[in-house]
Amino acid sequence: MNLTRFEVTAGVAGAAGVVAALIFVAGIGDAKGDDAPAGSDGAQARYEAPFATPAGVTLQPLGKAQGYSLDKESAAALARNEIVYADANGLTLYMYTEDDGGPSSCTDECEQSFSPLIASESAEPFDAWSIVERADGKRQWALRGKALYSYEKDVDPGSVAGNSPALTGAPRLNGAGEPVGGGYRGGFSGELPEPNVLPEGWEPAHFFPMPQVETPPGMTVRELPDAAAFSLVDEREHTIYVFNGAGGDNAALECEAEFCLTDWAPAAAPLVAKPFGDFGVREREDGVRQWTFRDKGLYTNKRDLAPGYANGLSDEDWKVATVYALYNPPGVTIQRTPGQGAVLAGADGLTLYRRDGHILQSGGGHNLRRGQPARPAVGRDIGTDPKCGEACLKEWTPFIAPDSAQARGMWNVATRSDGRKQWVYQGYALWSYAGDKNPGDMNGHDIYDIALSHDPETRIDVGTPMDGGAALWWSIAIP
Repeated sequence: MNLTRFEVTAGVAGAAGVVAALIFVAGIGDAKGDDAPAGSDGAQARYEAPFATPAGVTLQPLGKAQGYSLDKESAAALARNEIVYADANGLTLYMYTEDDGGPSSCTDECEQSFSPLIASESAEPFDAWSIVERADGKRQWALRGKALYSYEKDVDPGSVAGNSPALTGAPRLNGAGEPVGGGYRGGFSGELPEPNVLPEGWEPAHFFPMPQVETPPGMTVRELPDAAAFSLVDEREHTIYVFNGAGGDNAALECEAEFCLTDWAPAAAPLVAKPFGDFGVREREDGVRQWTFRDKGLYTNKRDLAPGYANGLSDEDWKVATVYALYNPPGVTIQRTPGQGAVLAGADGLTLYRRDGHILQSGGGHNLRRGQPARPAVGRDIGTDPKCGEACLKEWTPFIAPDSAQARGMWNVATRSDGRKQWVYQGYALWSYAGDKNPGDMNGHDIYDIALSHDPETRIDVGTPMDGGAALWWSIAIP
């Protein structure tokens, strides 16, 4: 086997002194503050939003977004348009519609198929999360009054009712060690089996979309990776913000002067608009009726030219209008960079990377902003072994997690061969690169290891399915 390395970093690496400042440092406080978003100082005027999950509960995209296939869509753009709550192993959580907020109705024979999601002794309820005590004395997590369970037939992340998206992906072993997938570029070859159906009264615990979150006409909730949040957007799907600086929202009311309105526009409410839920309406001095969210006025930023942009965060007094914050471990930062938007970084601001499989001849745009869609299944295939040789491992350092680290949100923890823990984000183990010297450098991005065989009939195993030439590459880790 020949390994050929290509480095394509032009236009990506950030030079010293060029890159903008950090957006925020993500961390958690003591037990009581563990479910308040990182960086909040507790002041009454500060804007806060609850975390999406407690420790031990993760978020998993369903179906194709797991990246089991090798088609062009998987190479270029995978939308996480359906996300469920999952356990620490990434398996979908379920709720029983007959539960009424008290102890779970699933006992005895029911528990042979559904296993309760147990809460630790130190866990505390917050937001829509509560804890119910079971007949055996154990504490069980509940969401919106419904106790949560995993299902015995699920063996792969992204599954529902035992129906795994790996079945129609590239050939691999599923979570039960059985061969699945196959066909052209991951399409299923043969007749698909009849899908499983959940027992009556059971449904997946969906995180996104959020039907329980009622929004004004023209607004909705979308994932905003640049802010590690699910937040409000307008009818163009442009980011909506709140003022979060000194002086509280009274200072935002001063955003009527010409210099402020150059960048910011109030989210206008129609004359017939009335307050409901977390939303209110206020009259501005300039005559505009403005929507508020959790008592904070809502604004858009005129420098956001497309959905997903969050350029208003360059002003530290403004935050996105977050409905749910996504957890980031202590020591993880989000770094703003030219061209690529936000990237994950360590406490020193140095970029974090993932080892990924490259789908040859399938389009994509690795140098484009968000041109590297996460394929969690591929990250799980590769694990903590980057398969790049001894010399390579002198350049790449695993991003080590403390022994006490727990899975949460988009994060998980892998155990390395030497017994140390390594942080995993959206399925990928994370690494830092020795060639980065300054915050915002991305010198390790777009380094390819292409495995070539002298025998055209030989397919080289690089740890994740390939249907032609085999290639692994290093990619920036994007939130």
